[in-house]
Amino acid sequence: MGKQWLVTAAALISTPLLGVPAWAAPCVTGSVASYVALGAIGCNVDGFTFSNIVVNTTVSNGGSVTLGNFTPVNPLPGEFGLLLNYTALAPAANSTADLTWTYNVVGVPFINDAFLALAGNTTGSGQAQVSEILSNGVTLSLNAPGSTVATFAPVPSLFVMKDQIDFVGAAGGTSTTSALTNAFSAVPGPIAGAGLPGLLAACSGLIFLARRRRKLA
Repeated sequence: MGKQWLVTAAALISTPLLGVPAWAAPCVTGSVASYVALGAIGCNVDGFTFSNIVVNTTVSNGGSVTLGNFTPVNPLPGEFGLLLNYTALAPAANSTADLTWTYNVVGVPFINDAFLALAGNTTGSGQAQVSEILSNGVTLSLNAPGSTVATFAPVPSLFVMKDQIDFVGAAGGTSTTSALTNAFSAVPGPIAGAGLPGLLAACSGLIFLARRRRKLA
């Protein structure tokens, strides 16, 4: 799906899954540039912090991508995430419009599924597809506009890569997409494997118990 996807795939191998500061502000509807500018601090959607957001586009033979904005969403009960509004158009034979979106997401305390949705339409030999790779090895894909969900063993954080492409074959036609949604749900989990937040919680509990025992002695 283009050279940028290969570059992004290489980033997955080298990008560490770092925690995000707890003071990330709530996400609000804003331009793609404003979300990219949040950098490692990111913003929060009901306990999920999205950070290090990067969006890139490539087009060929008359294809076009116009970026709109990000907005926080709750597409299904218990699912929270971001919707990327944009317009991608492959208008004629052999044209393409390609968009990649990568970011880190941290859950509270654990993420156990991912929701992916694509809005758009096609005519003739036009096709609209999206693929998503998560750093825990789980993949999601759509070969047409629609939605899908993948569940997995709980993890505290993920690096997410999405590649959405519109293309038209030699027979002609059109392919247009206008929204890409990614959301997650969280479950409680044991302290083991929770990383720094779990460790801090455990230490706080031990300190509380120690103080209580001293008072009772």
